[in-house]
Amino acid sequence: MNPMTERKEMIMIRSLATFFLVINLALPMAPAPHAQEKAPRGEKTECGTVVPPGQVQAELAREAFAALASPPPTDAPYYLPLTIHIVHRGDGTGGFRPPQLEVAMRDLNRMWQPVGVQFFIYGEIDHINDDTRFNVPNDQAARDALRQVNVVANTINVYFTNLASLCGQSTFTTGAIQGILMSNGCAGNTDSPSSFAHEIGHYLDLYHTHETSFGVECPKGNNCSTAGDRLCDTAADPGLGSRVDTDCVYDDSAATPMSCDQTPYNPPTRNLMSYSTEVCRDQFTGNQISKALRVLRDTANRRNLITSVARYVDPLSGASGGNCNYNSPCRTVAKAVQAAQDGDFIFLKPGAHEALSLGGKRVTLNRWGTAGLVEIAP
Repeated sequence: MNPMTERKEMIMIRSLATFFLVINLALPMAPAPHAQEKAPRGEKTECGTVVPPGQVQAELAREAFAALASPPPTDAPYYLPLTIHIVHRGDGTGGFRPPQLEVAMRDLNRMWQPVGVQFFIYGEIDHINDDTRFNVPNDQAARDALRQVNVVANTINVYFTNLASLCGQSTFTTGAIQGILMSNGCAGNTDSPSSFAHEIGHYLDLYHTHETSFGVECPKGNNCSTAGDRLCDTAADPGLGSRVDTDCVYDDSAATPMSCDQTPYNPPTRNLMSYSTEVCRDQFTGNQISKALRVLRDTANRRNLITSVARYVDPLSGASGGNCNYNSPCRTVAKAVQAAQDGDFIFLKPGAHEALSLGGKRVTLNRWGTAGLVEIAP
């Protein structure tokens, strides 16, 4: 099925009434063929995201995350806005390519679909022509300086550039400077399909499965709730860089920590928050899903992503309308457009929707969920 056919199946329009329809290219769920051109990944550390002291304190103050009590909202996912910044040389050459971005978005949404979270590109791509930021040195101050360029509030700001030594770096909820940095060769290609999803995991306060800021987790798992990533359904991980082959098999090379019994490691080679071979990583555990969703719903500087530029419509909604947010969707498209600002995205539950006068606003309509037709009829 080609992309245009897929989009027609997602939304069937009978009448455009008085609004502009903008097709969103970032949301199709089917994996796309990977771009043939790609920037070289080179020898880079997988991730430069480290847990700072303030994040340690915030994490220790949280209650333990129990196993997911109910299924994630995969049939009615949360849609979170990304602002994409692409750094070029001063003359406008170089930088992350459009085919790479399309594949990177599809990889990202494929990895996060089991969590009940999807992502869309909000607004126009921000092109930054700056020689000094086209190649970011191995310096935290330089990375943080880039993350403060052209920030769009209430979205996840993602900067694609050339990072020295790193594939990517994210911020946790407690970070003073927010945003995600991605190196051009580490997304949108067959070698690195999971690095972008990995950094988004950090943005929702998921830690490396080999994290040691809270203590070293023993392979037996007896300290799983207080050490490692503090989640008990992610097995203890000694750090999998260079220890997993292309068949996703761990080489059993890590010694058991002296402070633990001699239970051998059996680490999660497919987990997205590990340093396993990147093509192997495609899974989150139930506790990781539970935590990411709780952080999204309950943390002030993440909850705003749900309520900022995405509006939701469900004809069966019991809500009166209001801002048409995820928890209180509008019953009609007209009410959602009335609540929307120019540029907002409106997500419609599959079914028939009545379109009356929509006020001439520029909005993007998309299906809310992964199955079924959306019909806009007069």
